[in-house]
Amino acid sequence: MGYKVTLVAVESTVDAERTDVDVVTLRRLPRLVRASLGSVLAIAAGLRTGAKLFHLHDPELTWAIPLLRGLGKRVIYDAHEDLLMQIDNKKYVTPALRPFMIVAARVSLGLARRANHVVTATETIAERFSASRVTTVHNYPTLSADASPGGPVASRPRSLVYVGAISERRGVIQMVDAIASSAFPEGWRLQLAGPMPADLRARVSASAGWAGVEYHGPVSPSHARGLMQGSRVGFVVLQSNAAYLDSLPTKMFEYFAAGTPVIASDFPLWRRIIEEHDCGLVVDEKDPDAIAAAVARYSEEPDLLDRHSRNALRAAKETFNWDAETVHLRAAYRKAVE
Repeated sequence: MGYKVTLVAVESTVDAERTDVDVVTLRRLPRLVRASLGSVLAIAAGLRTGAKLFHLHDPELTWAIPLLRGLGKRVIYDAHEDLLMQIDNKKYVTPALRPFMIVAARVSLGLARRANHVVTATETIAERFSASRVTTVHNYPTLSADASPGGPVASRPRSLVYVGAISERRGVIQMVDAIASSAFPEGWRLQLAGPMPADLRARVSASAGWAGVEYHGPVSPSHARGLMQGSRVGFVVLQSNAAYLDSLPTKMFEYFAAGTPVIASDFPLWRRIIEEHDCGLVVDEKDPDAIAAAVARYSEEPDLLDRHSRNALRAAKETFNWDAETVHLRAAYRKAVE
């Protein structure tokens, strides 16, 4: 669209390819410091760029929306998550802290509504904002040349894959325990990639199923794509809670783009997507034996695996891709600068 773009973000040890986007990195700070001092440093860094439009991606930055607008800046707030729903999904939110977090979330939402425009990741989140000032832009992956699978799914190693933040609520206990289930097929392994807290890793590595896991730690985007393209099935067995039921996990659509069918939690929205496109299996996400049985079914029915792989790739090409969403983002920018 002709914009000069600068990204202000926390530093990372993960490498990624260079682009035309200028990057300003901030030092990584502890959580509470990041929400206070870190957010001030981020806004200050943004102001130093001289930008006319600010696109804010974190709720701890909403305090700056009135300030930026007072300085004559245009502001887009990007709502990735439903803040009120997410409170119960945060491990650090204790019962004593919960009432204060609810108040903070409501204040943040009120400030977010003062942005020139709001971009949301799902239609459910969009309901929190004025319909005339909100645009839903789904986080579907880009279909780049190296995102396409190189051959039939049956020619890949007998691998399962999970890429993303690793936590109990994202199903790591059930994924690892499924490998130890008597229903789990012989010779299959789990490729696990993403950040995992040290205490959680100590717990799951003591489980019997850990012998069937290859843990890669945090990986670059290109490494993540390679793991997806080199696996037969992707896991999306997030554990049921209000924050996840209406979510659209990016990893599921990245699996589709790699021609990798999914074994996913049996949430109504996810079941509808997977059944409509015939590209995966839904299971009781709390039951390791059910997860293992789904893997066994793919192992025993290669025709089903092949059909679901082809359908997953077709769904990505026809529906769940960034080209279909960029139109909406461009429209949101045009509205924000009017």
